[in-house]
Amino acid sequence: MGKVCKKSWIAGIFLGVMLFAAGFAFQATTVDAQAASTGFRTVGGQTFYYKNGKKAKGWVTVKGKKYFLNRKTGALYKGWMTSSKGRRRYFDQKTGVMYTGFNKIAGKYYYFNKKTGFTVSGFVKFGTNFYRYFDTRKYTMATGWMTNSKNQKWYFGSDGKMYRGLKKIGSYKYYFDGKTGAAKSGFITSSKGYTRYFRKKYYRMATGWMTSSKGKKRYFAKNGVMATGKKTISGSTYYFNTSTGIATGGWVTIDGSKYYFDTKTFKMVTGSKKIDGISYKFSSTGVLIYDGSSEADNAAVDTSYFKNDPKPVAQTGTKTIKNYLAGALRPVGQALYIWGGGWYDSTLKGVKSNWQKFYLGQSSSYNYNNYRDLSETNRAKGLDCSGFVGWAAYQVMQTRSNVGYGYTVVSGEIGSYYKNTLKWGTYVNQNYLSKKNWKLYPGDIGYDDGHTWIVLGQCSDKSAVIVHSTPNAGVQIAGTSTPEGKSDSQAVTLARKYMTRYAGYKKFEYRPACGNFVRRGNYMRWNSTLSDPDGFKSKTADQILKILFGF
Repeated sequence: MGKVCKKSWIAGIFLGVMLFAAGFAFQATTVDAQAASTGFRTVGGQTFYYKNGKKAKGWVTVKGKKYFLNRKTGALYKGWMTSSKGRRRYFDQKTGVMYTGFNKIAGKYYYFNKKTGFTVSGFVKFGTNFYRYFDTRKYTMATGWMTNSKNQKWYFGSDGKMYRGLKKIGSYKYYFDGKTGAAKSGFITSSKGYTRYFRKKYYRMATGWMTSSKGKKRYFAKNGVMATGKKTISGSTYYFNTSTGIATGGWVTIDGSKYYFDTKTFKMVTGSKKIDGISYKFSSTGVLIYDGSSEADNAAVDTSYFKNDPKPVAQTGTKTIKNYLAGALRPVGQALYIWGGGWYDSTLKGVKSNWQKFYLGQSSSYNYNNYRDLSETNRAKGLDCSGFVGWAAYQVMQTRSNVGYGYTVVSGEIGSYYKNTLKWGTYVNQNYLSKKNWKLYPGDIGYDDGHTWIVLGQCSDKSAVIVHSTPNAGVQIAGTSTPEGKSDSQAVTLARKYMTRYAGYKKFEYRPACGNFVRRGNYMRWNSTLSDPDGFKSKTADQILKILFGF
């Protein structure tokens, strides 16, 4: 009996161990089965995704990648998919992964939103350096030329990168905006200062000669850079404006030497040439070496008409206020007003014979408006206000003709040019003058955007005697009103006294009264550039004129 019980006890223990082992094995098998039921499984040629043994549908994200499973069947979506709103996505044909970013499909490139996966159209920036463009209908990447509805043009390389800056395409060069990439037309100046021109119709860079609709000529080298300054082209030398690039005809001063460029061909002149009836000689390099308009050439003019005119004292060659005013008075009653006159004669010493010839050949009905075409021939016949003031400065600053560039600028720039560039003095404005009881000094240069004049002296009533070139009759002496506006001033009386002594006073419409110039514009005031050993700054206008004319 004891043996039977012992055997039963042993058998019970064995059975318990077997049952425990079987239970453990069953539990392990269940865990493994559940693990195997999460993931992709291909059945009958279709791929599905299971999560915890259940078939997934719709969107799933696996290891950071997105997939889409048919909402009914659960089958993995591959290829193009269009949403209910017409927007498109693409899923890899093998893996089913949703595309994002820049991708190639069937030989064409697309860009997909990195979050939504939708195709993107328009300009897309890649990194910090470049853009690509994707078609608004097909969403494919653009290459080659592209034109929008506003006729703006872009160009994209074979890699889709948008062109910017100066680029060669085929046989031509183009310029694309550095920011937008749009092709540009017109004048473009680089950061190095080189100017090129791109034609408006095809945006192609210009080379060779180009004539504008207004007849202005420019030249562009093979690299497209616009010519400026003196250039030799096909054996001939030309001069191009340093700012505009326009070919220039007429007189040009370069590095202190004078040159002449034909007004029709724009070619530089060498050898002998008659210009406006005057003979000139130029070296083989174009430099003027003989000026037939010098004083010796004036013998050809019958100056007997001027023999009884007041004669200012001769200049002594020193830079003084007296010499400056004496030189400025020389063309009074001998030069008429010409629009642009004097600019080509800015480095001429003395009164030009052409001015006298033209003056003598005009009647009392002279009208400067008949000579406003700014041709070189007309500009050589007289002086405008700026031409006169620039010429007058040259008379005291230089001892011979054709030195440097001259000192002629437009009236409104006289103050800044003479002060800042030439360092000749300073300028004072109306506010300053009002605080100084309207005190003017001999040699002061008045100016504004419309006119310029030289002060000869000031009277005790604060009116001033000036010399200027006026449209009505040219270079003349005139008197201003007082600062308070009194027109019958002491200066007007003095101006009339001297102007009536000129032969041309009865012939032309000289006006001794010029208005309230004391309270007009600003004044350039000389520094020590011009000395005053004669004490003109402490003298009145009548005293100064008596010294200058001798009566």
